[in-house]
Amino acid sequence: MPEIGLWIHTAQDEVFLIRKDVQGYPCLMRMRDGTLISVSDRQEIKQLATSLYAQVTGIPYPHAHAATRQMLWDLLEAAVKQLP
Repeated sequence: MPEIGLWIHTAQDEVFLIRKDVQGYPCLMRMRDGTLISVSDRQEIKQLATSLYAQVTGIPYPHAHAATRQMLWDLLEAAVKQLP
């Protein structure tokens, strides 16, 4: 089965891929020199995910224990709204 994730390219020219890991937690990867590198530090993942969520959706991250599925759904919904 193919893996599905959300590709985010920020205004600061940073590139991220967010998907769910096998345990259902956010798996956040950062593009560096053309290679996707996993962000492994849980605190850094939380900080980046919170920041990306606010940038993409325009609203603050719901709460510290928000479900990964809901977060990804909100990001996908914001992305769909940007389609022509």
